[in-house]
Amino acid sequence: MVTHRARSFARSAAAALLLVCAALSSTACNKIKSKQEIKKGNDFFKAAQYQTALAAYQEALRLDPNEKKLHKNIGLAYMGLYQPGSKHPKDLEYAAKAIEHLKTYSEAFPADRKSREFLVSLYLSTERFDDAIAFYQGMVQENPNDTKAMQSLAQMYFKKGDVEKAVEWLKKRLAVETTPEAKAEVYYFIGVQAWDRSYNFPNIDPVERARVVDEGIDALNKALQIKPEYFEAISYLNLLYREKAKIEADPAKKQEYVDTANRYLQQALELRKKVLATKPTPEPAR
Repeated sequence: MVTHRARSFARSAAAALLLVCAALSSTACNKIKSKQEIKKGNDFFKAAQYQTALAAYQEALRLDPNEKKLHKNIGLAYMGLYQPGSKHPKDLEYAAKAIEHLKTYSEAFPADRKSREFLVSLYLSTERFDDAIAFYQGMVQENPNDTKAMQSLAQMYFKKGDVEKAVEWLKKRLAVETTPEAKAEVYYFIGVQAWDRSYNFPNIDPVERARVVDEGIDALNKALQIKPEYFEAISYLNLLYREKAKIEADPAKKQEYVDTANRYLQQALELRKKVLATKPTPEPAR
């Protein structure tokens, strides 16, 4: 229940605002009103009342249309209303509006990486892969050594099904990585995509499939040269040699590749056992 004291305070605040506005220009007065709406919007946003928060932010922008920071608030409010993965027209509208405002904000404040991440997450949840690719390409143009953006570009192209482009970006990342551990990781990713392509798309041209498998094996061996106990890389060598056996017509060579795969499998299992043995056993809860 609103107390007499609270009502009195509200009336006093409103009266004070009128006096301030009387002494200032219309633009300055609107800026003050806009800040009040922003505060209201922030309170509603914290309470997860996104529709009410959105209305307050939109009113704040109407009062102060040059305040670019408000586009972030509006974008996040729309993002709060959006149900990720939903194809409902209303959700798609919320996502489109969120993207529109977050883009406006990001163009004005490119250093705010968190907002850019929000924007990309919306591209992904709405399957706007080309927009995500354009976004990350812009990041690489800004910083040609941005390996995170390169990795993201590879992932976007994988999602689109453009494996050649994906591998191209992995190799670009490989060229600029400076630590052995990072290079090993890239070689591992190249090996994984090779297995994925051969295993999930067995009807591709046999010559191309063999090339992909051999490229993957070569990449994983390079990863192991850097990191000899790279358990995941050894596991995928096992899988790739099984793919190589599927392609091979010569029974003797086919068996040779299966035997090689089994050796890598055994090696991977022994390495896993070794790693587990070095981990401390958790004490039972008391």
